[in-house]
Amino acid sequence: MSLRAIARKLGVSSTTVSLALKNSPRISAGLRARIHKAATAAGYVPNARLAELMSEVRQSQHTGYRATLGVISLFPEENPWCQRATYKHLQLLLSGAQERAELHGYKLDHFWVKRPGMTPERLRAIIETRGIKGLLCLGSLDPEEMLPEALQKFAVVTQGTSIPARLHRVCSHFTADAAMLWEELSRRGYTRPGLVMLGTGDRRTGFLYSASFLSHHERKLPGAPLPILRAETWQEVDFARWFEAHRPDVVVMHQYPPYIAAVAAWLTKRKLRVPRDMGIALLDKNPNCERYAGVCQDPRRIGTVALEMLLGRLLLRDFGTPAYPKVELVEGDWNEGRSLRAQINAG
Repeated sequence: MSLRAIARKLGVSSTTVSLALKNSPRISAGLRARIHKAATAAGYVPNARLAELMSEVRQSQHTGYRATLGVISLFPEENPWCQRATYKHLQLLLSGAQERAELHGYKLDHFWVKRPGMTPERLRAIIETRGIKGLLCLGSLDPEEMLPEALQKFAVVTQGTSIPARLHRVCSHFTADAAMLWEELSRRGYTRPGLVMLGTGDRRTGFLYSASFLSHHERKLPGAPLPILRAETWQEVDFARWFEAHRPDVVVMHQYPPYIAAVAAWLTKRKLRVPRDMGIALLDKNPNCERYAGVCQDPRRIGTVALEMLLGRLLLRDFGTPAYPKVELVEGDWNEGRSLRAQINAG
């Protein structure tokens, strides 16, 4: 039964019923008792979440009130995108999260877990003191590093596949991105793709790039797949040995920009013209979208989706280690570039 129905039954106003159910002293003790008895008999159950939301709405009407979410980093540096060029995408991710947070009336406070002198327990106390209940985690340089136990009591959403804990997370859709690339190569007539990737990158993508390469080759291409070349840094001797032994017709890379530049220079030195003699395609980390074809991930969109997921976890009061972690996948976009030949069936 609704408050209005209870009010009609007792011959009082809905406001009187509402105040009585909140035990307001403005309503006499006798009338409060009658209203509570009628509400119980009618099976009325107050909506606790609605009451909480209305409390927040009333608070937000006061000048200066803004709800706050935390951003934490497990990187060795406070702002890794300033010290590591390979982590510039985190800056874009944060801008997407910031924009979406502001749209919903939130602000973001940044906390560095590894600040000298800081402990996870002390940081937890600081976050609690500021009334923050939700944390957006930027991940870790070490893909095997765990989130400190002291910070697991909050609603936490992380990005990427580092931190192998039971956490809600948002990732690039590595499988869909790779499938897009392999299909593009097939449409252009490439039959001997060679994959060159970071070993750490293989772990960070959950081995999905390498798995999709092997799966695509088994289903769509003749012969055995070329061995995958895994390398953390450019080693000309290793690359030359791999290239000469297997003769790919397109080099697919998941590598840092210096490695990509070194491969392009090596091909030029061997008088192999791109894309006429040899194709180059990138799974991500594109340093020059005008030049190189491949997949471009969207870190801003990842930040937006991560922030939305965090707000959803807060709404559901999903705190602590989740029993069933949720994963949102964000697909990248195809970038044409000039490093692949045209599609065979293109007019």
